[in-house]
Amino acid sequence: MAGLSTYNIAFKGLALGTHEFDFQIDKKFFDLFDGGIAEDGNVQAKVILEKQSALMVLWFHVSGTVKIQCDRCLDLYDQPVAAENRVFIKYGEDSFEDGDDVIWVDVNDHQVNIAQMLYDFIILAIPIRQIHPKDENGKRGCNPEMLKKLKELKYNAESHEEQPDSRWDDLKKLLGNE
Repeated sequence: MAGLSTYNIAFKGLALGTHEFDFQIDKKFFDLFDGGIAEDGNVQAKVILEKQSALMVLWFHVSGTVKIQCDRCLDLYDQPVAAENRVFIKYGEDSFEDGDDVIWVDVNDHQVNIAQMLYDFIILAIPIRQIHPKDENGKRGCNPEMLKKLKELKYNAESHEEQPDSRWDDLKKLLGNE
């Protein structure tokens, strides 16, 4: 994908030390990833690359808002997100499995694409329960029509008396013969 090349960090010619990269993440970025939780957003990402002789460390500082769907009323709302993460990049001929925070790159590689990492860190910063945040009055911004409809359709155990199912009567007789 051509849009992902925007998130390449070329490290081959960089001197040892720290280098800072800034990315503005918006709808175009989220469109590159199909079927995600977030559809749009306004997120600032600062990536600090600490280049050492044997490895590199990427520090991700992500903050902003993403547009997601409320679990309660299904309306879209802006969810604040903030995250700080660290990823190690090691050089090697073979790819080894050292954990979630280590990436192995070939010694001949000259750049690394961080788009998937940025997306993952943003999505992981979204709370599990996605509902409108409370306003200054302490009320949620949920759609009142949807909340009214949910209240109407709520199951009420008292109004639904269980009718015995006669299909099981013969089996219940067998249970008593044990």
